[in-house]
Amino acid sequence: MPIVKFTNAGVAGLNLDVEPNDLAISPAVEWSGGGNVRFNDGYTEKFLGHSAVNGTPGVTPYGIFFTNNAARYEVYTGLTKIYAVTGSTHTDITRALGNYTGTSSDKWNGSTLAGTLILNNGVDDPQFWAGVLATPCAKLTNWPANTKAKVIRTFDNFIIALNITESGTNYPSMVRWSTPADPGTLPASWDYTLATNDSGRVEGVLSSTSDKIVDGLALGNTFMIYKENSTYSMQYVGGTDIFRFAAVSKTSGALGIDCAASFPGGHAVLADGDIVINQGGSTQSIIDRRMRRWLFNNIDSDNRQRSFAVTNLRRNEVWFCFPQLGQTWPDKALIWNYKDNTWGVRDIPNLTHANAGVIAASSSDTWDSRTDTWEEADGVWAVDEYSQATPRVMMASSDGGLFLADISRSFNGSPMTSYIERTGLDFGAPEARKLCKGVRPRFDAAEGTVIRVYVGSQSDLDGAITWSPAVNFTVGTSLKADFFVSGRYLAIKFESVAQGAWRLKTFDMDIEMVGYY
Repeated sequence: MPIVKFTNAGVAGLNLDVEPNDLAISPAVEWSGGGNVRFNDGYTEKFLGHSAVNGTPGVTPYGIFFTNNAARYEVYTGLTKIYAVTGSTHTDITRALGNYTGTSSDKWNGSTLAGTLILNNGVDDPQFWAGVLATPCAKLTNWPANTKAKVIRTFDNFIIALNITESGTNYPSMVRWSTPADPGTLPASWDYTLATNDSGRVEGVLSSTSDKIVDGLALGNTFMIYKENSTYSMQYVGGTDIFRFAAVSKTSGALGIDCAASFPGGHAVLADGDIVINQGGSTQSIIDRRMRRWLFNNIDSDNRQRSFAVTNLRRNEVWFCFPQLGQTWPDKALIWNYKDNTWGVRDIPNLTHANAGVIAASSSDTWDSRTDTWEEADGVWAVDEYSQATPRVMMASSDGGLFLADISRSFNGSPMTSYIERTGLDFGAPEARKLCKGVRPRFDAAEGTVIRVYVGSQSDLDGAITWSPAVNFTVGTSLKADFFVSGRYLAIKFESVAQGAWRLKTFDMDIEMVGYY
């Protein structure tokens, strides 16, 4: 077998749960390791990075939201204050009543209703902001007294409140909803005692499972309610009931607030011990025997509820952001491409929150606002690859910055190391020793881009991998990378540091059988 061809190197993505020797190499390569790589359209490719935008925030951001009422603003929430930003101008829009009182464990959440932004931290009264800088946030109009909600979401013309505390008593399975709002207004009432009102309150129907409500999200004409280990649907039926409730799953819920994300096929949900899709009638794992064991072996148990999910619609991805062992805030994103059904991983900068929304390009991506170098800047000068109608992922970091994702080839000016590897290669003959004499990769990259190539070897699968020194492969100059590495099991790795974008679709290995045992 002098030349072994590896085709479709980006079709299958990462699989860190199955033993490398049991992974496929045909018809598509399953990779056993990688970092800062995504899988898209049949290619393995280096992730784009992120860059700080909008100048220096007025406070450490713990939530990022968007509004497009009077104008487009990014709104970020601190522990005690709320700011709106456009360009590098940050305006304090904190309520006139004074500072908010939540802690870093009280997640800000919210939605928009007819262009009005509604924000909630579960501790203070829900707030609304109509998008006028001169008018600060205020208590949600007609919100009931002595009432708090863990989560506030919108659904059609209703506002939905979840996990309610009334007069100091918590009702973790309670749902309340407002009357429907007239166009351009906020709901007129939350009084569920009036027979003429469409507002309401229920608890018992969701109490068939003892876990707490953690979040909710619209799915078509249904509102999905996620508890810790169960899922319910809420559907408008009118009449005296207003909404009908039904159990969707009594074994799968959401890990925390913002752990469910909408994508064109339904909801992708980070649950306790799984990642599932919810298409309205049932839930189904999308990570089992691929990345499930790896994820839950690496997530920090003390801070796992700070995890969240966000949809990167432009890239057909859902990012599941989580803190690794020993970390306080999410520093790693496990990324699912829902179009290609592949998994990749990316480093993230200690995020408190991320969200996707439509923003003004001029407010986020100017030459003065960029922290990467001219060589690292991605794209064409004076051309924005995103239309004004395309949601972009904005990230809020506990380090104090606001970052725009998929905008550079570095991590806010710092080099990005990307790599992909496959170990445990026995080429169908585990008893034989193999000699690798060379590797010929085919990269789609700018001429002069350098990728390091490594070949490793093992005598048995339980032993450590001995990696060769790196051989630099220069796109446009190199034909192949020469090696002289032997072992019963071989490994291959491609790595780049502080280099430009690249994509890999196929590669060949020159292999010779040299003996047995």
